[in-house]
Amino acid sequence: MLEIIGDSHIIALAEATKQISFTSRHGQLRIAQMGHGYNFLEPFFSVENDAVAFTQPPAKAIFQKINPDHPAVICRDDPRRFVFMFGLYPSFGINEKHWTTHTAALWSADRQFVSENGFNAIIDHTLNEPLSFFRTLVSMNVDFSVASCCPVPASYQRLAGKTQFADGEIAFIYNRFRDRATALLGDLGVACHHPPASVYDEDGAMFDVFAKQPGDYHANVEYGRLMLEKILLEVEQS
Repeated sequence: MLEIIGDSHIIALAEATKQISFTSRHGQLRIAQMGHGYNFLEPFFSVENDAVAFTQPPAKAIFQKINPDHPAVICRDDPRRFVFMFGLYPSFGINEKHWTTHTAALWSADRQFVSENGFNAIIDHTLNEPLSFFRTLVSMNVDFSVASCCPVPASYQRLAGKTQFADGEIAFIYNRFRDRATALLGDLGVACHHPPASVYDEDGAMFDVFAKQPGDYHANVEYGRLMLEKILLEVEQS
C-alpha cells in the first residue's frame, strides 16, 4: 500500500491519477487531502502505545476513510509506505505581516534585512510540529518520505497584489524554505521529493503554464502529473 496524504497541494496530484497508470511493488495507491498546509504547522498528532494518531477531526476522519482495511493510526513497523505532502510548505512567508517591515532579500533596501541565520531560525520554529511528527515516525521504523508543494508561479506576486515584496522575493522565500526544510529532513535520514526541474523558470519561480489559475499559488493537473510521476519513480527507486 502506498499512501500520499497531506495538504491542498495534493489536489493536483489526485486529479492526475485519472491520466496516468500506476503499478508498484508497494501495491495500491491511495491519495487524499487531509487538511491545509497551516494545519500541519499546528499540533495535529498524538502518540500512544507505539501508534501515531491524527488528532484534527478532518484529518482523522479522512485517514480512517482511506484505510478501511488498515489501522486508522500509523503503527511501529507499519506495512504501508507513506508520502507526506506537508512540511515543505513556505506559504506562511508570503502571508506574515512581519514581511511588511523586514525582508529576506539582500537586494531589497526598503525594509530591515533578515540574515540567513535569522531566516533559518524562523523556518526552524515554524517546522517544530511537522519535524516532531517525522522524528517520531523515524523512531518507529515507518517507511516514508516527504514531498514539496509546487513552486510559486512567476506571476503570483503581481497578480496577488503582494506589493511589499521586491522582485523575485517570494520565489526566493519558497526556495530558501524548501532547501532548509530538506536539510533538516536530511539530518533525520528522510528523503524529499522536489518539484521537477522543468517547471522552474530562470528566476526559480514556476512557469505560469503550470499554475491552477492566475493569482493562485497552487498548481494545475499538468503539474500534478509531472510531480506524481516523479514521486512514484523516486519511491520505486528508494
